[in-house]
Amino acid sequence: MMNTVFSMQTKIASLLLATGLALSWSASAQITVLQGATVHPIAAPSIDNATVVIRDGFIEAVGTDVEIPADAMVVDMTGHQLYPGFVHPATQLGLTEISSVSGTVDTSEMGNINAALNVEVAVNHDSQLLPASIAGGVLSAHIIPGGGLIRGHSAVMNLDGWIWEDMVIRPQAGMHIAFPPGAVDDADNEDLKIINRTLDQARHWHQAMEASLSNGLPAPKRNDQLEALGPMLAGEVPLMLHANRYDAMEAALDWAQDQGFENIILVATPDVQHIAPRLAEDNIPVILKNVYALPMRRHEAYDSSFVAPARLAEAGVKFAIADATRGMDVANARNLPFQAGTAVAHGLDVDTAIKSVTLWPAEILGVDEELGSIEVGKRASLFAANGHPLEPMTQITHVWIDGQAYDLSAVKGRALYERYRQRQQSR
Repeated sequence: MMNTVFSMQTKIASLLLATGLALSWSASAQITVLQGATVHPIAAPSIDNATVVIRDGFIEAVGTDVEIPADAMVVDMTGHQLYPGFVHPATQLGLTEISSVSGTVDTSEMGNINAALNVEVAVNHDSQLLPASIAGGVLSAHIIPGGGLIRGHSAVMNLDGWIWEDMVIRPQAGMHIAFPPGAVDDADNEDLKIINRTLDQARHWHQAMEASLSNGLPAPKRNDQLEALGPMLAGEVPLMLHANRYDAMEAALDWAQDQGFENIILVATPDVQHIAPRLAEDNIPVILKNVYALPMRRHEAYDSSFVAPARLAEAGVKFAIADATRGMDVANARNLPFQAGTAVAHGLDVDTAIKSVTLWPAEILGVDEELGSIEVGKRASLFAANGHPLEPMTQITHVWIDGQAYDLSAVKGRALYERYRQRQQSR
């Protein structure tokens, strides 16, 4: 027993020593230079044989005539293509592990009104789906809640971190409201009445609170749900409006405008292509769910979903491509770039496609000063690949998240690949 305890203590001491050395090295090696790659800034033309300087997790310089700091760690990236990390615009990564096992699903609360929900506190930083997504180039994501009518706040997060507090980039990225499809043809729809009543109560609650603060009047009774709706009602946080059919989208937009909302993001299926002119005219951006979706109607062509991004682009709508955002698709979030690639095969310009999973989701979500392109001052969340990242045969070889190199060899899928590849070669 004593030997076992002593052995365990020795192992712990060794681990602490190794961790201390690693932290010491990390603290002293805060400048990384990526040299010789073809850099694709996304917001500007590609640069051959370029240099990227990363200091303290942010991009300090990009170009061909860049001075390399004397104390930098230089990484030779000759022959590689350097891209900003993909920004997943709507997913439940970290909230769902195995969709068929309820104990691993934490996507929603009970009830129809969950405005006080802040999704980031529920994200499992140890989810095994996160490394797989990172290996696919998805380095940050907009994590959204599900269930109910008023679903709560989403958050933009890195996909790597010790705890969820480390991962948050933008909390309260949007307040999510699901427009009831039954309200399309029914002005007295009960679900819509619940939403309207809640919003009216929230407006009155905030008016009373403002009067209390400015005039010393009695404060209203505390109500977390009504309080949480304040930033959206003030236009400080966007309304993320969910609808699936184009008639429901039209009705939802009519309702939102009647309510006086101006900061609107439509979260919609490929059916959104049928209202593209209105979206362009009203300057409403779209989070487009699931290019791989089947046609919604029997008379529609097999590729009706595949062409939706091209139709939106032709109309002048800014959009971000997502997957189906929930269920089994959470495990396939790593395939986000291939949804954009499918859109290219069906008429979407390739430069627009790459923007739809990098710069445009960052702009739509209000984090474009930090993510979405390789530019000075932005987070150094980027990856290197041996080809175009929308092509399934391309391999991602290196990843950096906030300037820290990510160990792709630790990703279970890659470890299994290497294990069986070596076994096959040994025969």
